[in-house]
Amino acid sequence: MNAKIVFLAAVLILGGLGAYYYLDMPYSRQATTDVGANEGSEETVSGMRAEENMVVVMEQKPGNIIVGSVIYLAAPGYLVIHEDNNGEPGAILGSSTLLSAGESAGVEVALSRASKDGETLHAMLHFEKGANATFFAAEDTPVPSRLGGPISGWFEISSEVSSDTQITI
Repeated sequence: MNAKIVFLAAVLILGGLGAYYYLDMPYSRQATTDVGANEGSEETVSGMRAEENMVVVMEQKPGNIIVGSVIYLAAPGYLVIHEDNNGEPGAILGSSTLLSAGESAGVEVALSRASKDGETLHAMLHFEKGANATFFAAEDTPVPSRLGGPISGWFEISSEVSSDTQITI
């Protein structure tokens, strides 16, 4: 009896995920963005855009600049880099210049301090709310996800990371 319930639950979950994928096609348009890819590069990262807003930041070498690989914004906003605070975004280390709505690639963020080898950082999207084209944490709110919480993700700092990665979304 329990095996039948587990099997039925697995079928329902997989069916729900499949239905979500096919019904949400306008937000999962396929696009390809080459960021730092050299001819003959063997590293490729692939993903699917499931919302109209998205951020992809690959592993980075230690330094004072973070590069956002691919950003999608439904309205003008910013890529904001946060310290890690026990697995959650902590203090803000820097923000990009104002990004237009749509796709942006190779978005640079100058940090207030150099990142360290082995460190985890968080990338978060914020909408421009003050109509002043300058990031202010108190007024430029995080971009909400349809799943709850802000659009954000973590990434690692590593001195051994390759910088020639092709990203396909």
